[in-house]
This record gives sequence, C-alpha cells and structure tokens, in this order.
Amino acid sequence: MLHAEDLHFAWPGAPPLLAGVSFALRPGVPLVLLGPNGTGKTTLLRCLLGLERPAAGRVTVAGHSLASLSAATAARHIAYVPQAAAAAFAFRAIDIVLMGRTPHLGFMAAPTPADRAAAEAAMVRLAIAHLAARAFDELSGGERQLVLVARALAQGARVLVLDEPCASLDIANQMRIVAVLRALTADGYAILLTSHLPDHAFLLGGEVALLKDGRLLGPAPPAELLTAATLEALYDTPIEVVPLATGRARGQVLCVPVMPTA
Repeated sequence: MLHAEDLHFAWPGAPPLLAGVSFALRPGVPLVLLGPNGTGKTTLLRCLLGLERPAAGRVTVAGHSLASLSAATAARHIAYVPQAAAAAFAFRAIDIVLMGRTPHLGFMAAPTPADRAAAEAAMVRLAIAHLAARAFDELSGGERQLVLVARALAQGARVLVLDEPCASLDIANQMRIVAVLRALTADGYAILLTSHLPDHAFLLGGEVALLKDGRLLGPAPPAELLTAATLEALYDTPIEVVPLATGRARGQVLCVPVMPTA
C-alpha cells in the first residue's frame, strides 16, 4: 500500500538523514520505526506524506507516485496522526474528528450528513463517542491521541502514519493506543509508527526497522531484529532483551537499558 524506494535526503551542508532508505508497508502488518533522536525518523515521515521532497528516490502509494498526486488525493490514501498537543482553539472532539473529512470536501464546502456520520462512526469504532461534545483541550493525553486516530479513520485513508503516538502517555494509555493499533491492523490497515520503545514492536507483532546515520536496517520481525547487539548499536547504550517466563506477561519480551556500574 506504501512503498519507499531508495530515498535520499539531506539538509544543505549537513550529513545525510536518509541514504538509500527502502521499505514496503503492507496491510495487516504494522511497522515500528526505531531510532535515536535526530536520526531522521520525522524527516522520513514527512517524505512519505509529501511534505518534503527527497533528493532521490520515490514514494508510491496504492501503485501511484506520491509526487503525481494532489494533496487531497494523497490524503485519501495516507492519514497522519501527530503527537497529541493542545489545540489552538477550543474545538470539540467531534469537530477535530470531522476535520478528517476535509480531503473529501470541495472548496469552502460544509461537511455533509455523510461526513458527520463518518466522523461519528470513527469515534464509535474507537469507543470514544462519549467524548464527542468535550473540548479537545480538556481531554487527557490518551483521550486526545485517540481523537486524532479517529480523525485519521474518518479521513477514509487505509494507510496510517503515526509520529510517536505513545509519547508522554502513562502506561495504561500506552497500552490503550497499542490495543487500538492492533485492532486496526487486524482490520487490514497499513500502519507505520515511530517510537522510542522497542517493547511496542513486540506487542504489535508486525515488523520493525532501525534508522541510524541515514541507513535503514530491516524491516524484519522483532524477534529477528531486536537483539541486545542491534539495540546497543542503535542507541549507544547497554540494553538487554529479556523474554518473560512467568506471570501474566509470560511470552512477552522486555527491552531493558542497563545502568552502568561504578
């Protein structure tokens, strides 16, 4: 559904952020992108969304070159979910979700009953219909993030690109977001998300890729790619990958940074 082919990108006078990055995003197989701060994860997302133009390579979506599509047409294929933040105005949650219908509206056109029904259905899908009349700024971080995911669903795109959707969320809300993404994956969505938490790649059960110094390692199943050696090389810090053998989390895997000893 989304294919990046040999992408290259660098800011003037700076080292390459992307140097031959290639991967395919498939329906039903979530892809978690890991990498240290400043390594180019957000730049890669911006290239995939058409917000930055790579120096070389191309992005195709649903078999079409992204560069050949209008912004509205591209938005019908790819939806972006940013990190939840306060809104500039006191919009209601339903108004935020309804904004996802913008690519389907004509110039200066008002949302139709069908658009409103799509927004309401997206909120029902994520079990947040009870938040519809609440001001977005009054919601918790996890609730805001779910509203932004609902906006992406209302958009009608089948490719979802999420920039650190669990950032700044507590453990319960992180798990809520992961559960939602697993359910959407089961429904055939193609999902790409960035994260600083390797554990999420194991929980989502799809594929993972590692980005550093412009190069992409993977994608591959987490059990194959996420080893202590690869994570230590990625983050330049000691990390242990620990399978859990007991308790309710038996079979899950934790990636644990190791505190240096004196």
